[in-house]
Amino acid sequence: MDLIAIAVPFFLILILFEFIYGLVVGRNTYRVNDTINSLSMGTLSTLRGFAVIGFSSLIYDFIVTNYQLEQLPVRSTWTWITCFVGYDFAYYWKHRLGHEIALFWGSHVSHHQSEDYNLGTALRQTSIDFHGFLFYLPFFFLGFPAEIIFTVVSMNLIYQFWVHTQHVPTLGPLEWIMVTPSNHRVHHARNDDYVDKNYGGVFIIWDRFFGTYQNELIEEIPIFGLRKPLNSWNPLWANIHVYWNLVADIKNTRNPMDKIKFAFKKPGWNPSGNKNAGQTIQSDLNNKFNPELKLSTKSYILSQFFITVTLSLLAPSIVSEFDYIQTLLFIGFLAFSLYTHGISLEAKPITPYVESFRLVSLLFLSFFLEISGALYVTVTISAALPLVLISFGQGRLIFETN
Repeated sequence: MDLIAIAVPFFLILILFEFIYGLVVGRNTYRVNDTINSLSMGTLSTLRGFAVIGFSSLIYDFIVTNYQLEQLPVRSTWTWITCFVGYDFAYYWKHRLGHEIALFWGSHVSHHQSEDYNLGTALRQTSIDFHGFLFYLPFFFLGFPAEIIFTVVSMNLIYQFWVHTQHVPTLGPLEWIMVTPSNHRVHHARNDDYVDKNYGGVFIIWDRFFGTYQNELIEEIPIFGLRKPLNSWNPLWANIHVYWNLVADIKNTRNPMDKIKFAFKKPGWNPSGNKNAGQTIQSDLNNKFNPELKLSTKSYILSQFFITVTLSLLAPSIVSEFDYIQTLLFIGFLAFSLYTHGISLEAKPITPYVESFRLVSLLFLSFFLEISGALYVTVTISAALPLVLISFGQGRLIFETN
């Protein structure tokens, strides 16, 4: 059972609650641009499922069918408990290797790019997890039923949502056993004392046992984000930038063994052994990537982003009547929209032109895909009005910076 789809509306409600609570207590941990970027990453990750086949499920069917494995009883409490604890152990190693091997870091890095830390950060997920199925294989061979495995995976991820907050202090004895907001803040920090610590998903005991635990220090306020900041709101670039740089490094290295080492050594490794200059920590907590935009610009981007997210949430019902090509067109448009919202937040000079193309594409796509009813009216109005403004040379009113 995929509990994530059920949980998403509750995630969004809790994000809104945390935002309001932060305003009330005078400690707001949200920025419009960063929040849009995090939610864009989460949306893009979800949309990927419509364009690709469930690879893990195919592997499961292949193993169970070809090896005729005996399945453990679904109704057994111990089957569920052992799978839950066992998967969290496997997740610890998946997560740890995602930090310690450059090839896997390229897939996981997107979750750590935010320089803020809030419940919205929890939804900031990769769209290119190509190795996660490897950590399911032991459970397939041990005979855990598919419905238990994938339900447990969902439960593990849902638990991790609530620990992405700055509003919950240390929780006493619970810190010794469970992953908490305090010890997970450490995991997301780029301070020297905190880097590459606390990999657990639900239980922190794995970190304590394998020597990767670090408690949150009173004298060391966590500084969130990457040691080499992304400095971009483009969700597509956020997914591929590590691999782009990795390919460049491999291409520029002559020694064949060094080419292999680039992929399997720690991120930032180079043949000379010198520390990568990009790993220098950014010491000023307030020095965040934050292009200034007018309120009208932020409001416009936020309204268009809301429409894109709404279409994404409605995607399961919308694409149910599409063929595969129509589905790809629809998902491709949503991905392009998220990209456009991202560069709009960066105040790129090309933004009015890209946004105009996106709006025209939306009008044509709604006609081509035969979207009708209230959804068609909403889409048409949301595309036509800004398009008229831009067409009459008023794009600067929307995309003008401070």
